[in-house]
Amino acid sequence: MTAPQHAADPGAKFNTHADFYSDSAYAAFPQQLRRGGSFGVTMMKVEQEPIDFIDAPVPEIVFCRGDSVMAEVLIDCGDGPVVSDRFASGLTIYPAQSASRTRVNDAHALTQFAFPVAALTDEMLDAGIALDGANFGRWIGRCLATPVTVSRLMDRMWSVMQKPEAKDHLLFDGLTLQFLAELSGASDLAPLGGARPEDERIARVIDYIESYFGDAMTISELAAVACLSPGHFSRTFKMTTGYPVWDYVTRRRCQRAKEMLLSTHLSIAEIAYRCGFANQSHLTRCFKSAFGKTPAAARQETRLS
Repeated sequence: MTAPQHAADPGAKFNTHADFYSDSAYAAFPQQLRRGGSFGVTMMKVEQEPIDFIDAPVPEIVFCRGDSVMAEVLIDCGDGPVVSDRFASGLTIYPAQSASRTRVNDAHALTQFAFPVAALTDEMLDAGIALDGANFGRWIGRCLATPVTVSRLMDRMWSVMQKPEAKDHLLFDGLTLQFLAELSGASDLAPLGGARPEDERIARVIDYIESYFGDAMTISELAAVACLSPGHFSRTFKMTTGYPVWDYVTRRRCQRAKEMLLSTHLSIAEIAYRCGFANQSHLTRCFKSAFGKTPAAARQETRLS
């Protein structure tokens, strides 16, 4: 077996993960880079040939999701090599300020999310989002089955990064905090060994919810989309997403309502209707429970800022 190659000069130092990718062997591969928000976050989409590289340390934690089917993947973040059968949506977390080795035997596509540890504020730490703490330490250097909610947040963040408006930078900051909170709170991350059939069915249900969240829906209807019994569906949905079905649906409706409050001039009553709430009062109760303020207060704060 051939020895791994250093992707960059072993003595080189890099200020960001993006700098490392642009000034190393990775520069030979197609890549798209986007930046957004106020935390110094960068995201990249890359397409790579088979690699066996030792990567230089960078001052960021890097979340790396596989976007294509890959065969055996070896990861070594300093604690010895871990070999996984890595499929699409596998998530690997690389620690900050540490060299690491990655070997992938196939051509592959990735989405990468680099978050500078120094950007964490006391407020974020108080909220229990600690990137280098126990929340993430046990997952460093592992290829994990990505929770559907986390994967979809990464896609949403990539999309929002295309937009230069100030409100989109605010939205990106909110999505970043949600991403970290979702991952920090995920208690059931497990090494990836192939997606369970139920996971694919739940992903289909989430697509359905995203498409029809403004309409009335029932557990039986969603279970039918998943081709599962209502009881099995409810248990599997909570195990996969971390939320009971209606908590998840209400959460997504509130998030969509918040986006519309900040980006449109629609009345709150109209937003409530479009987001699937029974009326404005129903939206107000759910919104205040989710965000600690009423829709009117959230809109007013945005206008004042």
